[in-house]
Amino acid sequence: MALMSGEYPVTLDDKGRLSIPARFREGIPDNMLVLTKGIERCIWAFTQAQWEQFSSKLQANIAPMSIKKADMVQHRFLFSTYEAEIDKAGRIAVPQKLRDFAGLTKDCTVISNGRRIELWDVEHYRAYEQASDEQLVDVLEEMDSFDV
Repeated sequence: MALMSGEYPVTLDDKGRLSIPARFREGIPDNMLVLTKGIERCIWAFTQAQWEQFSSKLQANIAPMSIKKADMVQHRFLFSTYEAEIDKAGRIAVPQKLRDFAGLTKDCTVISNGRRIELWDVEHYRAYEQASDEQLVDVLEEMDSFDV
């Protein structure tokens, strides 16, 4: 089952836990997520099946890279992974190292594109959206057959 897409405001509690929206939890069959650093200043969360697919593709793509470049990619995505079980209240505990990386504070945003969940500090997400909005027209013009 695939994850639903959408965007939800959530609160990080004093113990470093945040809620995974119920709509997203429906697509997580074993109540377990794999957390890792994202490309931007956010945390990526995958179901086990999605993580296996992502890490396999990643490993295949770094095989021809230099050792230094391959190490950079592995350090970013593979060496900083944590498993997070969704508790009965629908929350996951986010490790301190990942909270620090993403700059998570009390107010957070949880989004999903259907392939992964992203955990963002609300202010960092707003800044990311603003920067993205400024580049969106140029990006859409690069797409061959995008018609709204």
